[in-house]
Amino acid sequence: MLATIASRFIQLDKIAVLTDLGPDAERTLHYAARLGRWYGSKLVVAHALPQGNRVSSEAQQSPISRANPELYANDKLTSMVEKIGLQDLSPKLMVHEGGITELLNELADYHPSLVLLATHGREGVEKWLRGSVAEEVFRGVPWPVMVLGPRTEINPSERQFQLHCVLYATDLSGTSFSAMQYAAGIAHDHEAQLIALHVEPDAHDDFTFDRMMRLQKLQDWLKDHIDGLADALESVQCEVMFGDPQKTILQAAAEHRADLLVMGARGLGSLAASGSHFLGGTAYEVVCNSRCPVLIVPQP
Repeated sequence: MLATIASRFIQLDKIAVLTDLGPDAERTLHYAARLGRWYGSKLVVAHALPQGNRVSSEAQQSPISRANPELYANDKLTSMVEKIGLQDLSPKLMVHEGGITELLNELADYHPSLVLLATHGREGVEKWLRGSVAEEVFRGVPWPVMVLGPRTEINPSERQFQLHCVLYATDLSGTSFSAMQYAAGIAHDHEAQLIALHVEPDAHDDFTFDRMMRLQKLQDWLKDHIDGLADALESVQCEVMFGDPQKTILQAAAEHRADLLVMGARGLGSLAASGSHFLGGTAYEVVCNSRCPVLIVPQP
């Protein structure tokens, strides 16, 4: 029997959903609704008006959007909330004219437990990640960030949020420990299989002895950080793979049919050294190509 909301390891009291009102907006809100109902969360649906109050080409066709972009955005958010049926979650709607920086400053007062957003593919990801969103969301915010990539498979008709397999990718850094807490807790709360994966980037070292040594290192690292998580890590499955980290992580997620992929936001090891800031590195590629949501957990 699944743990009740009050007894779960992971508590998501407030979920902030960032949306650009684009094609992925409804898909993101559908997923947010499932998350919110399962965790008993309060939702805030937030939109930052583009710099200079410019609106999308679709919005430019509306006289209201040209005259009052903030009113247009509020009406759009309200319409989506009603269409998807989020009224039972009593979501708070938030629109900022000043852009993403001011929006995130207000979210800090809201104290979200999680930020949820979607990307639109490489072009869309670059649009989000290379601007102020990269600085403020992925580098600056202290909250876990869940990303729905362009290949993430979401069924809008499903109302029940249930995970069967959680893949935790670790570089054995301090940041990975923070991510491990979420991965283990979520897997425990869902009675899901937890897989701890460590990737060695040197493909030519894929020998039996090297694999055994690195597997033991991974197991020892988990034991050293097990404090308070013994129940959650009781049935963890440890794996060591060799090769390109981003491709190997995605390969493992596909093979195990993972419902959630968990990574640290920063770190010193192979997984995070080049991609810790989500610009052109491992995490960036994983988000772009993952077929399941990716949870990025920052270092406390």
